[in-house]
Amino acid sequence: MRRSEPVSGEFYRHFKGKLYQVLTVAKDSGTGKEQVVYQALYPPYEKWVRELSEFMGPVDRKIYPDAQQQNRFELVAPDCFGETVSQAEPEKEKKELALVTDAELEKALKTGQPERYLAGRIEGDEIARRGFLLLLDAGTFREKRQIFLGLKQYLDARLLGNIAVALDIVLEDGDTQQQYESILSCLDKFEHYEGGRLR
Repeated sequence: MRRSEPVSGEFYRHFKGKLYQVLTVAKDSGTGKEQVVYQALYPPYEKWVRELSEFMGPVDRKIYPDAQQQNRFELVAPDCFGETVSQAEPEKEKKELALVTDAELEKALKTGQPERYLAGRIEGDEIARRGFLLLLDAGTFREKRQIFLGLKQYLDARLLGNIAVALDIVLEDGDTQQQYESILSCLDKFEHYEGGRLR
């Protein structure tokens, strides 16, 4: 069965374990071949280009006989980064998310009191899932930190683990509060470094 082409915004796991987000599919002006433009979800968040056929192709078993997945890149669910998703699910999600826009959600999270602005309009698990995506897409570590603070009451161990993976942070064993504080401490350092670099 032929795999569906990547769509902007989808998340893929490389067979070596790192996570990426598809930015777009474009054509090479010289060859006319379709290229996938995608971004790493770990510092320094580099952008890459690969031919569509290679992006969607299988892992070379001669070179990587022990690879854990069949294809070079596998589509993953944004809320768990582990379960393969069907192509029909994104359409369903778009309909469900129409009540609160991303801009409204981001603004509410940055206030640190999302329940005050979003009560009755969106479920807590939706705030967590969509807030996580907003955190990934935030342009600066200051914004990421603000969103992370707003998400505090919605974070569980799995989501904290996903955030740590996306930010390339190694979490020590501990309860959710300790892991939350560990990620917050790293974001503080990232923000401080980012601010110092811009001066």
